[in-house]
Amino acid sequence: MSRALAWGAALVILLGAAVLAGGAAPSSSVMAPALGPRDPELARCQALGEAGGQDPRCRAAWALARARFFGGAAS
Repeated sequence: MSRALAWGAALVILLGAAVLAGGAAPSSSVMAPALGPRDPELARCQALGEAGGQDPRCRAAWALARARFFGGAAS
């Protein structure tokens, strides 16, 4: 019985050490490089800020972007 208890305690200690060692690994903080805008018209509209909501070209660009994303017809 004491032999099984010793093996069990050793197993618990080893598993605990493995968990702690795995948590000590440095996190990967490498970020993907920033990509340029896929649609320059949407980038232009974003730069306009609130005024982009009134711009007809921006409204058309957003409608096309929604249609591409959702797979429906542009409205």
